[in-house]
Amino acid sequence: MDKDFKLASQLLTLLDTEKRWFTLAEIEKKLGISDKTIRKMVEEISKQLPPSIIIEVFRGKGVLLQRDGHSTTISEVISIMFRQTTFYRLMHLLFTKEGQLTLEELADAMFMSTSSLKKLIIQLNNNDLKPYNLRISHASPTVKGNEIHIRYFYWKLYCDAYDFTGWPFARIDFTFINQLITTIESEENIIFFINSKRRLTFLVAIVLERIHSERYVNITDNHYPWERGIFYRPVSNFAKSLEKMTTVTWTKSELLFMQSMFSLSQYNYYDGTNSARSKEVELRKSKEEFLMVNQFLALLLRHYPNLDMKERFVLEVYEFFDKLLIDNAIPEWMAISKNNLTEYVQKECLQIYQEMQACMQMWTALHPSVIYNDSHLVKLTLLVSSSLRYKSKKAFLVIGEEFSIRHYVAKLIKKEIGDDLIVNTSIMKELTDDIVKQHEIDFVISNFPIALSDVPVVIISTIPTKKDLENIRKELLL
Repeated sequence: MDKDFKLASQLLTLLDTEKRWFTLAEIEKKLGISDKTIRKMVEEISKQLPPSIIIEVFRGKGVLLQRDGHSTTISEVISIMFRQTTFYRLMHLLFTKEGQLTLEELADAMFMSTSSLKKLIIQLNNNDLKPYNLRISHASPTVKGNEIHIRYFYWKLYCDAYDFTGWPFARIDFTFINQLITTIESEENIIFFINSKRRLTFLVAIVLERIHSERYVNITDNHYPWERGIFYRPVSNFAKSLEKMTTVTWTKSELLFMQSMFSLSQYNYYDGTNSARSKEVELRKSKEEFLMVNQFLALLLRHYPNLDMKERFVLEVYEFFDKLLIDNAIPEWMAISKNNLTEYVQKECLQIYQEMQACMQMWTALHPSVIYNDSHLVKLTLLVSSSLRYKSKKAFLVIGEEFSIRHYVAKLIKKEIGDDLIVNTSIMKELTDDIVKQHEIDFVISNFPIALSDVPVVIISTIPTKKDLENIRKELLL
């Protein structure tokens, strides 16, 4: 992918994280580029920004991005910039002109020399396309690889380029596909999340184009009980409607592929009624994952006895395992699919992430044929994190520093932990088990060792780290 675009998107994203001046030295360190390059990038980027977004550069201050919170987002700007890259334009041509252009004709369409195009193809094959197990052939340039991998790549490409507005498929009617999906929503009394519906529409268009070019997927139907799935009948009707409007004929494998994509998309019951949820619970009990879910929940409760096991959480765990089985039925999809929150979760929710790893390792000992990856662990981590039920507790904060630091740390802990924790900063002559009991203290937070036998002591740095805060949260789960 274009190096200039990568750096520009990284710079814009960094500047948009906080409304403040970023020093040139700070940006140099984070992006690994010189201050001269930063100034040049700002100059080039500014030409592509809408009037509502301004980047200022001042000697001695640094760089400041000013944006109206109700106007164009930085993500929208990055999507527009992405569509102008050589990478996007080349891959779009290869998709729309599948096998129709020689290397020389493609070079002319890209306004490049043939030798430059050859170098670009080698670079893409060794870098950008490698994670998708794809490559571009040279003689008659075509994207080569597993058909599911090709579809996933283009799905991500077009969703990144048209994340919010626009439609890149000239031969396909967006409104018609969108209406067919709306019909499924009405018939099944569900509603797809707005971004999921848009992404699903893009995927349908990609599938139609690929089938039109006689590029098919091959899915074995005995790896998952497809006929019991909620989208089995709706997708069949969906395909029949598309066949009437196009020359495309859907094979059984293509129907299963599309059913899997509908199932893997995010949706909810439209009315949100208890009757709908109860019906879903009963349906889940008859499915293969019922035993799997019960076994997993039992393992999960060992780590988190105070987990909020309400109906919503249990249904979401059922949904997770249903989607896990679908992923296993299409291993080519799972092999390259990524979660854009993986890096964040592994850094910010490391403890819970590691505990999810432990749970799944024990669970897979019971079901060795079912595989999972980091993306599944991320989903589980977020699901469990959002459902942890903390006990309301009272902690005594002992900081061997002056009052200003003590009160600052108390406020910081309250801000990060929330109202479930009452922090006592009173001054005491001594801290014994009797005094702790008298003040009804559940545990002590301190930046130096304290000998107590009746309550636990959480040792923290003078200014609590993320790990310290996680250890404090852990006490609220016990």
